[in-house]
Amino acid sequence: MPSVILFRPAYDPNSRSVPTYPWSLVYLAAVLVERGVDVAIIDEALAPSDRESLEKLLQTTRPVAVGITAMTGEQIRYGLEFARLIRGCCKAAIVWGGVHPSLLPEQTVRHRLVDYVVAGEGEYAFADLVECVDQNEDAGDIPGVYLARGAKVIGSRQEIFVDLASLPELPYHLADPERYIRRRPDLGVERYFEICTSRGCPHHCGFCYIDSVHRSCWRGMTADTAVERIKSLVKRFNLDCVLFREDNFFVERKRVEQIAQRLIDDGAGVKWAASCRINYFANYSAEFIDLLKRSGCVQLTFGVESGSDRVLEFIGKGITAGQVLAAARKVKDSGIRGTYHFMGGFPNESVEEFLETCRLIDNLMQIAPDAVVRELSVFAPYPGVGLIPECVKLGYREPATLEAWVDMDWDNPRRPWLTEEQSRLISDAQFLIARLGHENLFIRSWVRSRWRQMLRRKRGIRLRERPLIEMMKRHLRA
Repeated sequence: MPSVILFRPAYDPNSRSVPTYPWSLVYLAAVLVERGVDVAIIDEALAPSDRESLEKLLQTTRPVAVGITAMTGEQIRYGLEFARLIRGCCKAAIVWGGVHPSLLPEQTVRHRLVDYVVAGEGEYAFADLVECVDQNEDAGDIPGVYLARGAKVIGSRQEIFVDLASLPELPYHLADPERYIRRRPDLGVERYFEICTSRGCPHHCGFCYIDSVHRSCWRGMTADTAVERIKSLVKRFNLDCVLFREDNFFVERKRVEQIAQRLIDDGAGVKWAASCRINYFANYSAEFIDLLKRSGCVQLTFGVESGSDRVLEFIGKGITAGQVLAAARKVKDSGIRGTYHFMGGFPNESVEEFLETCRLIDNLMQIAPDAVVRELSVFAPYPGVGLIPECVKLGYREPATLEAWVDMDWDNPRRPWLTEEQSRLISDAQFLIARLGHENLFIRSWVRSRWRQMLRRKRGIRLRERPLIEMMKRHLRA
């Protein structure tokens, strides 16, 4: 029986938050297990990997292949560190997959710590690759698999997507859900976990990788299959709330309606949360929203991005600032908790347009004081996103090596197209927005005062206050 190790690098080894479930690795493991492969999953988000524990694992498993999944950014750094450990301990084939390698398979597979890349959905492609490696056969003809032969890269994209409902039963024991189940006092639930019932998204947001990976193709389980999966998870792990961890849960309104109605009819008694688009929700009827609420919906998360209609059109978001406020009022009236994500630092975005985003946040919080503004990200030109050509026009150059992508992140406001003033303004807004509702009354009062000043003066915190805000940042991080 061949054996395989699947590894998810940490995003941030110092993070104290409960990580998301490693769905991609568990899906890979399902097909491998069905084919008789012995699988071990290592999630560095739960525990740092080290050479001693890895050597002990390798002595018992002797893997023919090691799979590493990575998104653009810090995961690449820790994935490479793990690959070095593997290369120094055994002769297993090192296979990279996940979002970043799927977007740049040719560049990724040229790295000396990469033997193969599986681009796109890897459940069957990776299993086929493991069989070839185990039998010492050529893997060059497997759709989705890339390898380097000298200066030449061999490989081709997959044309067919996986049918989620037809995949084998997931081997949850390989990544114990108990370690990922968490409390959510804000939602009044004790055991909160995730579920996936669809993949992909039909929209074309210029900052998002999904269009490149899924080719605007959305596919989901039927409502009946989805509800049976929900009920099975609830019973198996004693859950009281599930999060639909999906690219776009609400694509098919009829399917959502059927899921909600069945949850009511079956007396599932489980709360649920999901992400939704602003333009969807702004057009939903009161009857449909009431159905969501009665079925157990307790939270909806919305990606707003900008408060400027010009910027929203430029990035292909397909919504308006007016729809955001209309949706926020509906969410508030429904009793469902609304969570909102924003973004700044787009190419060609002016200071005034960024301040429109800040004002929209301010208006939203006046409409719904209990709304959660989760974050203000900085647009990052990840590979494959639609805004890359605009970024290149403004001086951006894509990294030429796998390691060079490590420094790409959502939080650092430095971009070639942003002035020093814009970068500082975004940084200040990030700091203030994250603490507008801080539990400490003094900090909240100080933050709200500076927030109002920023909106009025159209600039960041004054220079004489910089030492104070840096001290405050250090204090809050501690």
